[in-house]
Amino acid sequence: MVDQLDPEDMNLELIRQGAETYTHQGNFMIADDMVIKSGPQVRKEVSLRIFPDLETGEVRGRSIKLRGWRALPRRAGGGYDFSKPTYEWSCEDLEIDALREFLNNNIPERGHYRIIPAGGELRDLLSQVEVGEIASADIIRLLQIASSSPDLISELANSQSGALLAEAVELRRRRDQLNELRAIVEDSDSGERADIHPKLKQMGWVFGGQYVGESARKQLTIGDVLDIPLLRADGSLHVVELKSANIPKIIQRHRGPVHPMEVSGIQEELPLIVGSDVHEAVGQAMNYLCHLDEERHRILANLAIDTRRASATVLIGHPKFSASFTKKQVDLTFRLYNSHYSRIEVRHYQDLIECAERSLALAERTAEDDHQHANPSIDDPWADSSEDSWRDPDPDGFSEEPPF
Repeated sequence: MVDQLDPEDMNLELIRQGAETYTHQGNFMIADDMVIKSGPQVRKEVSLRIFPDLETGEVRGRSIKLRGWRALPRRAGGGYDFSKPTYEWSCEDLEIDALREFLNNNIPERGHYRIIPAGGELRDLLSQVEVGEIASADIIRLLQIASSSPDLISELANSQSGALLAEAVELRRRRDQLNELRAIVEDSDSGERADIHPKLKQMGWVFGGQYVGESARKQLTIGDVLDIPLLRADGSLHVVELKSANIPKIIQRHRGPVHPMEVSGIQEELPLIVGSDVHEAVGQAMNYLCHLDEERHRILANLAIDTRRASATVLIGHPKFSASFTKKQVDLTFRLYNSHYSRIEVRHYQDLIECAERSLALAERTAEDDHQHANPSIDDPWADSSEDSWRDPDPDGFSEEPPF
């Protein structure tokens, strides 16, 4: 029989005929057919038949059949003679499991999937995680396996627990980076180019949330190579100039009494100024900003970076290496020095690290609060309380100190 129907119509007709034949025998069948090849020379189909028990819902049998037909020549009408398959092959029940195992073992590139019933291995695994019977390394391995599934990653990202986990991982990563940076800048042998610069390039977040990334181009003007050119959300530029942390004369005394007096237990304040290394670094940053202003139109047209009135930060020194002065004196001297500049700010590495630590501490507290809101019964003293949370506060519970 030569059938000139559309291939999709042929497929539907075959399914209908098979279902009717089996139903007429007093049974029920779920049929699913797929054309795996429909070319000018041959047509191949695979059919799956599932025989459920309508009363219990259990599957009583399964069958897979593969068939192929060769195309008829045009003089014979074309199309396919579905009454005479060129080849036919089938397997049932346990044979299907054996076939699936064979394909999983020999064609692993696309992966294979297992159905884990409720109350089975997955539930046991989750219960072990909850009571802490699984080592941290095993949990990390589970996350590594889960990362290979885009669907699972999407589900985790959309869940409250997944978001909290991602925040915790990122905060832990940033704290580790901060500890590594602290060790580098407090090492007297660390260098600006070999040690500090490579580490800070991985930590763009440490400069604050107003920057969205780093420019791929370091040389925007002739002869000037910027250490870390940061970009703001509006496309404008901020230059970070890095200097060594080990600078003993980061500040110095300028004139003033040789022997400071002590009045009412407070020592006379010394007139301090920044050292020559700071002046040279700021002068270098000034030249960068001057050249960026002069080349603004060319840089904006070619690189889409707005350098008009760009700003700069000079990172230099560490109070640890300033044996003659305290951190408080260094901070005060830098603050007075910065008050006379509008486009350049001078900071030392300890200030940068401490600011980043405070930001991380705030983020961690926020994450803990979010976790408390998501799980109010965890460490929440009011979770099981019958007291009115909207009652008037107890005046005795407030400090007598003013809020500011």
